[in-house]
Amino acid sequence: MKFISSSNDLSVYLDLNIAKGIPIKNISIDTRTLKKDSLFIAIKGDKFDGNDFVEEAFEKGASLAIADNKKFLKIRNKKIVYVKNTIRALKKISENIIKKYDGNVIAITGSNGKTTTTNIIANSLNNTSKTIGNYNNEIGMPLSIINASPKSKNIIIEIGAAKAGDIDYLSKILNPFIGVITNIGNSHLETLKNINGVLKVKSEIVNNIKEGGYLIVPNENKKHLSYWKLIRDDINIYSFGMTKSADFFASDIRVKKEGIHFKISSKLIDKDIQIKTSLEGEHNIKNILSSFVTHYCLDNNINNFALKLNSNKIKNVRQIKSKWLKGSILIDDTYNANPDSSKKSIDLLSKYKKNTILVIGDMLELGKYKKKLHKEVGEYAKANGINIVLGFGELTKETIKAFGKKGIFFDNEESLKSYLIKNITSKDVILIKGSRGMKMERFINV
Repeated sequence: MKFISSSNDLSVYLDLNIAKGIPIKNISIDTRTLKKDSLFIAIKGDKFDGNDFVEEAFEKGASLAIADNKKFLKIRNKKIVYVKNTIRALKKISENIIKKYDGNVIAITGSNGKTTTTNIIANSLNNTSKTIGNYNNEIGMPLSIINASPKSKNIIIEIGAAKAGDIDYLSKILNPFIGVITNIGNSHLETLKNINGVLKVKSEIVNNIKEGGYLIVPNENKKHLSYWKLIRDDINIYSFGMTKSADFFASDIRVKKEGIHFKISSKLIDKDIQIKTSLEGEHNIKNILSSFVTHYCLDNNINNFALKLNSNKIKNVRQIKSKWLKGSILIDDTYNANPDSSKKSIDLLSKYKKNTILVIGDMLELGKYKKKLHKEVGEYAKANGINIVLGFGELTKETIKAFGKKGIFFDNEESLKSYLIKNITSKDVILIKGSRGMKMERFINV
């Protein structure tokens, strides 16, 4: 069951007169994924205009379409709903759904770890709906809400930002009971300029949390913590981190072959909670901590959180480990990259006692700092004992130069693939990473 199962529901949430009784089994913005009895929403993008595909949508079985091209005003078709702007229509639908929803809304933002944290929270709570894949922008987030179940007790939604105002726009729709900021790092610097710009845009969530609700934040930077506490005095703020100064912190950390073991400690709980998980890396300890605090704020059984996490149901959603060429180990971290997440990946790779190889593509959207930050990643890889770094993309020239003599730059796809086929052995652990635009997954199936 979903919030919208027919044109009757759509009429309520969109506040328009729409022909009654038309079934809606799915919602799609792409005719390639459209199923029978779907609602097709025509979105105008940079490269394609969904309005041009309305007819095709009906041919493929759509039961209803929302479009914003004025030509549809003249076409008297009860199955086409004309609106002035389909993205604003999406906003209106999702806003009205949230207003009528009486469960808990949890919003997750931050420079890294949003998807992992969303998945940990969703898998450790009962009766939840969550973000579809990485649908975290002004189009994707409303679609995640529309596709949620009205019977869910919790809706957990990831929200992302590329520019100032994005988090405010999305979190206003959500009006969450709990807001989580996973971290503040170097992301989208092309538009956000610097770390203060990142802090301000991620912090836009704070003003949109319900009165009496909760803000969960990292305590790594005391200035950031003070900044958050000054914004609101009518919400509860809890911090998480790796030191005792945090409200909830990790202790007795042990790195095992099968993952990480540690305890969650706090003055606010009667006893430490033992965590054993297949998730790897310090960054995932922080993701687990923020997820645990969410449980605590919802007054859920905190022992149940540990049981669900320890059951290994929650897998790495980014750094996927598998056997690869000639019996080597591959860590697929190709989904996306920024300087902070790249350093976290290097931390993970450096834990392996085998020959470690980092295959890295350009990190995009870093503005005037792009060369400096690529250089820093090379220096970080060298300082942390990575054996070989293979660079692909113009900016990784800086990474390779900083890494030194065991770094190799490739200026074309085929030469890098050829190197991997010829040189990888069973003694190697290879981590592949790069920004989404670099499509580094192309180097997995060589």
